[in-house]
Amino acid sequence: MEERAYTDIKRLEREHWWYRGTRAAYRVLLRRYAPRICDRVLDLGCGTGGNLALLSRWGPVTGLDGWHLALRACPAGARTLVQGQAQRLPFGKDTFGLVAMLGVLEHVVDDEAALREARRVCRPEGAILLLTSAFMFLWSQHDEANRHVRRYTARELRSKAARAGLKARYVSYQNAFLFPVAAAVRLLQRLCPSGGEPRIDMFPMPEPVNTVLAGLLALEGWLMTWTSLPIGVSLVAVLEP
Repeated sequence: MEERAYTDIKRLEREHWWYRGTRAAYRVLLRRYAPRICDRVLDLGCGTGGNLALLSRWGPVTGLDGWHLALRACPAGARTLVQGQAQRLPFGKDTFGLVAMLGVLEHVVDDEAALREARRVCRPEGAILLLTSAFMFLWSQHDEANRHVRRYTARELRSKAARAGLKARYVSYQNAFLFPVAAAVRLLQRLCPSGGEPRIDMFPMPEPVNTVLAGLLALEGWLMTWTSLPIGVSLVAVLEP
């Protein structure tokens, strides 16, 4: 991917409704399930650093990504950035109190190895915050453009976490309110393929639509304080070693 593409992604991470609303859900889950003081936090698959500021509220953050251009696009204030792979983390056992895997697992061929590595570097009293893509029937050119390997159901995610030695403390679907729209769009894309190279279907939205959609995701985060959502485009989970 070219450096300009990472600049575009960075702008989306800062302004787009999906990123803004999802960060609101992260805050809810972290306040409820993460250790109050984590000492050290790992943003595993940090990309261009859109979640570093949020995660830094729980401790000093180390950002890791496999692409050096993504790390170069991270905020200037990000102190610790490491290039590496999720299946072979360059850290010792029990290094971090909080490990974030946000939009990572769906990219990894050996996803159970990545989960085992996250468990290895996470302290016994720590937590792993995870977000990934849901339901293979939603597979689209967006997944192909993003080099995804798979999408998950809640049952599949729980099963893989258990095989990696992790306990699922909380699992919920996310982006439930817009699920019917997303499913309809995916169906239309299959019935009327556009051809050409796969494209990411995430683009800037006009105001106030952008803020309204971000608010819907933030509302889902508030609902997660009491319950799990039964369906959605994504999955969020809090796992424990």
